[in-house]
Amino acid sequence: MLKKNYVYWIGSGLAMALSACSWLKQDPAPTQSGTDGSYQTPETTATPGYDNTAPYTPGVAAAQATAVVPQAAGQYASVDVRAASHTVVKGDTVYNIAKRYQITQEQLRSWNSVGEDNNISLGQTLRVKPAGYVAPAVAAVVPAVQQPAVTVTPVPVVPAPVVPASTVAVPAKPAAAGATRSVSGIEWQRPTAGKVLQEFSGSTKGIDIGGTLGQPIYAAADGKVVYSGSGLRGYGNLIILQHNQTYLTAYSHNQSLLVKENQQVKRGQQIATMGNSDAKRTQLHFELRENGTPMDPSRFLPM
Repeated sequence: MLKKNYVYWIGSGLAMALSACSWLKQDPAPTQSGTDGSYQTPETTATPGYDNTAPYTPGVAAAQATAVVPQAAGQYASVDVRAASHTVVKGDTVYNIAKRYQITQEQLRSWNSVGEDNNISLGQTLRVKPAGYVAPAVAAVVPAVQQPAVTVTPVPVVPAPVVPASTVAVPAKPAAAGATRSVSGIEWQRPTAGKVLQEFSGSTKGIDIGGTLGQPIYAAADGKVVYSGSGLRGYGNLIILQHNQTYLTAYSHNQSLLVKENQQVKRGQQIATMGNSDAKRTQLHFELRENGTPMDPSRFLPM
């Protein structure tokens, strides 16, 4: 299961993006050290149009939220400068995180106990505002709720004895893609059909769903592929989807991967086939993370 290092997105130092994306060009280039997925970024000089040394003043970043210096295509994706935290994804460095949030590198290191070697890890949650900072209210932002309202859309069932077999409509997708559940403004569905072999716990960080080799694996919600590969030991062929700045889902032990990084996918779209890569049995290990914290998928999926 996932191993936490500081605050990992997916243990052993691999994780993905909540607010910045994995396709971003990093400047200056980080160097990877060790096996924990951490990145080291050298100190850099000031960038034109950005004060690398000015101290952070509460309220200034929020006032400048609509006046961020435009960036050329191919550079770092824009972020919400009002945010209090940032989750590290592939391509992030101390330099470009500080630049995008309009703070200095020294402030970023100080608030997160980052050493002069600038080592940060994939999935690590970094504070980008000083302690006690509260983001200003914005009309377009939906306030977080502790217990979000949940609505379940039932799957219509056609009684077999009533309708002749020759006239029964064949569903476009298997049962896993039928039922949906709305939680926190996202429509969720099960990633695949099958029995839950392992329930969620603090040690499993997700659930295991059994099935057959080659069985379709579907995206649990609309999102973007931020990782597709086999670089994380213990997870086999792995896909990670980013649904918004809060939620990520991970699909591991796949037989084959059908989507690539930076690809946009829709809920119910097939993204992989079930397998047993780095596992003792054929299964899907599914994880759902909220701001980097593992959550019980049964709270979100129609089970």
